[in-house]
Amino acid sequence: MWTELTTLWTSVRDPEYAHLLLESLPLYGLGFGVTFLIVAMVTGEKRSRLLALAVIFASCASVWPYVDLREKATPRIFATRDAGYHALITEQTARRQDTAWVFYLMAVVSGMAILGGHKEKARSLMMLTVLGAAALFWFSIWLHKKECEVYHRNIIRYVPPG
Repeated sequence: MWTELTTLWTSVRDPEYAHLLLESLPLYGLGFGVTFLIVAMVTGEKRSRLLALAVIFASCASVWPYVDLREKATPRIFATRDAGYHALITEQTARRQDTAWVFYLMAVVSGMAILGGHKEKARSLMMLTVLGAAALFWFSIWLHKKECEVYHRNIIRYVPPG
């Protein structure tokens, strides 16, 4: 058992595996966070609202280590994939790096909403957070689908019949 735990710890510290753990965190974090935030706003639960904002903040902030770990893992990913996939992997890595700013912006907005707390001016910031997080959730789904198209070739683009 100790060997398995040691192996797990080594794997989690490996950029090739760690970036996979972080890859879906923005997607699921935003999904749960925005749902939780809407429920907290409807019910008027202030602590739940702050917790939902913290989930949104953390999930968006997780993009920073993800992009860094992905960059470190790219040479090993290339070594384990057929050369025909290198262009797709490079394109997806660039797409992730080029779109990271949107997640950072959402982290800033949700952080400001946390700091705004219960103030009346924070209401518009809260609505901006809900709308922005919902839009970013759909964008995250698209990024995740593009990721699956690269690494899971059994998932192909939808082609309408006809």
